Amino acid sequence: MIIFWFIVISIGIVGLQSVIFKKNVLRKVEYKRYFTDSTCFQDEHINMIEVLENRKRLPIPWLYVESSLEASLQFSGQDNFSISRGEYDQNHGSFFTLSGYQRIRRTHGITPRRRGIYSLRTVTLTSGDLLSLNRVSQQISLNSTIKVYPKPIPLPIGHLPYHSWQGDHIVKRFILPDPFVVAGTRPYQYGDSLRHVNWKATARSNQMQVHQYEFTANRKLLVVVNIEDNEEMWRAVTNIELIERLINYAAGITEQVISQGMEAGFAANSSGVDSSESTLLLPAAGQGQWHAILELMAGLQLIRTEPLPDMLVRLSKEGLSGYDILILSSYWNEATAEAAQLLRLRQNAVLALHMDELENWQEGEEEQDDTHYSVPS
Repeated sequence: MIIFWFIVISIGIVGLQSVIFKKNVLRKVEYKRYFTDSTCFQDEHINMIEVLENRKRLPIPWLYVESSLEASLQFSGQDNFSISRGEYDQNHGSFFTLSGYQRIRRTHGITPRRRGIYSLRTVTLTSGDLLSLNRVSQQISLNSTIKVYPKPIPLPIGHLPYHSWQGDHIVKRFILPDPFVVAGTRPYQYGDSLRHVNWKATARSNQMQVHQYEFTANRKLLVVVNIEDNEEMWRAVTNIELIERLINYAAGITEQVISQGMEAGFAANSSGVDSSESTLLLPAAGQGQWHAILELMAGLQLIRTEPLPDMLVRLSKEGLSGYDILILSSYWNEATAEAAQLLRLRQNAVLALHMDELENWQEGEEEQDDTHYSVPS
């Protein structure tokens, strides 16, 4: 008889605690999760903070906190949580035990491996009674975002090679000659455009002469990234690493140009997060412009808005004139060359660089010791 009543009382206690915890375990529980910074660069260490507070007397025997994050956010350690990683997303789970009126704060080190805009959207809290007979869940909305800027890859912009698509000529002082300030004439060299021939000087000297252009500090460089990873690409980028690398180079080039007091802009045949049109920011000077370029690059989507030749033709029809235009692309074809020529007819200087050229040039410069480069004034 004693055993019977012991069983009955035990069942009653278990049932009672199950009802109490099911009704109250997640009551007056506050959870916050946020990034300590609003912006950072790719591969830069940041922190994500978790704050959990039990604002009632009843303890919480166990609490599982689960959320989904982008796989590009790499955690530096896994001491207090578990991670299940996929190709694009990762599930992040943490276990807690809280006594009455207890507050817990955890700091997680994170390294973003790719540029982008990352948001903490929702988190699910799951808890229950002492024996886990009943479980209850609650979803909490979060509101924390971090913009990850592309990591600039520095390049000696004063010594970039002139692309073989336009001749085997190397510009030693800057990536493009100034097409607007004429300092005189000089003999024709292989790679010079026939558009620059000075016919009067040629007639006088009986030798082909071209305009000698002056290098000035009043530069306006527009860096154009072709989001297409191959000539046959339809809409979505397949070779993501290739395009991300081009964006890194574009960030490095625009950073150096602006740091030297010149004007830089950015364009791409891809849209941002809040637009469906191709990206275009005309050249300007100053750190505010550099910040604006980084903001555009962080939100750049890897989906093509229009083919590169169509974009270049459109820019020429819209009257884009008087700029140095540097095109970073994975390919070059006849249609693109014809579109670039239309921009040249608008008094733009156009230079195209292939990914392989950028990589080889960077590697070659890194092998040189104690070499420093600067853009001339």
